[in-house]
Amino acid sequence: MTPDASCRAVRDDAVHSRIHRLEFDVPWPPKHVAAYLLEGPEPILIDAGAPDETGGSEHEGESELREGLAEYDYEPADVDHVVVTHIHSDHIGQLPALRAAGATVHAPKAGIERLEGDLDAVQSGLRETATSAGYSGDALETVIEEELDSRRRDRRLVERETAQPIDPSEPLSIGDREFTVFETPGHEIDHLCFETTIGGTDVLFAGDALIEPFRAGAFQVGFHPGAYDAVEAYYEAMDRLTETTATHVFPGHGPVFEDPQRVVETTRERLDTLLEETASALAEIEPATPLSVAEERVGNVRYHAPVLDTLGALGTLEKQGTVSYEVDDGVRYYETQ
Repeated sequence: MTPDASCRAVRDDAVHSRIHRLEFDVPWPPKHVAAYLLEGPEPILIDAGAPDETGGSEHEGESELREGLAEYDYEPADVDHVVVTHIHSDHIGQLPALRAAGATVHAPKAGIERLEGDLDAVQSGLRETATSAGYSGDALETVIEEELDSRRRDRRLVERETAQPIDPSEPLSIGDREFTVFETPGHEIDHLCFETTIGGTDVLFAGDALIEPFRAGAFQVGFHPGAYDAVEAYYEAMDRLTETTATHVFPGHGPVFEDPQRVVETTRERLDTLLEETASALAEIEPATPLSVAEERVGNVRYHAPVLDTLGALGTLEKQGTVSYEVDDGVRYYETQ
């Protein structure tokens, strides 16, 4: 082993001996979500795993939390802080258990503020956006109710009255540790990534913004106003991540990896492919609603991920001048230019 390789191996060992990965089962691919325990005078957990109702039996999620911490001789009461990358259920599921054990929760400021929105106003925006996508009848009502249920659940899990807001315009200091904060929308509008130095190595906690084996869906705001901006926002997130100095990335799904700039470029290529596939699908059936384009592109849209990807892609293609749409009774009908 060369001296440089030896030094790198020592640094890698120092990183992995201070960062511990906890995994939680989820029912959708890739069947797991990760949280990370940072050792120190005030132990920090990055993200908080899946909620009990997602993990299976009533208390399975909390059991996974306790078992995961116990592997490193920790228990929930030993965690002083939880830092949330984004307010999706599989990343905030065990916040109530950790909060009850004494942890302080830190979450994106804008995400906390969005949870405070009036549900009647939220429902109005949901109906407008889901209708524009081509949903109607019972399917439309199902989309609206699922989104409202998600908002109610997130309010309960985060407990916005006690959560400490993270301002992405300035570094985040917790105990003796400081994080550089990156705003990384696209997958979720208020998504944040956190960079810090551990054992002499710059590391990035990327949540769902940067994953090596795949690209997380362009969910951005779900079926809310702004859904058509999701892919453009995803590209902006990749632009911002070119500024990271990290060499090691700890994502919310998939394996830990090195060389984040390589995965930034891969993610851009995956977004490019989404645009190409969406334009090709539209050309086959135009004029078409976003929902029809999604069905043409992937077939099964039982889950909303491909529909939200399609909304974001159509929004970007429209701004690029390659597609346009007309509105009839609230529904968008797209054509290629």
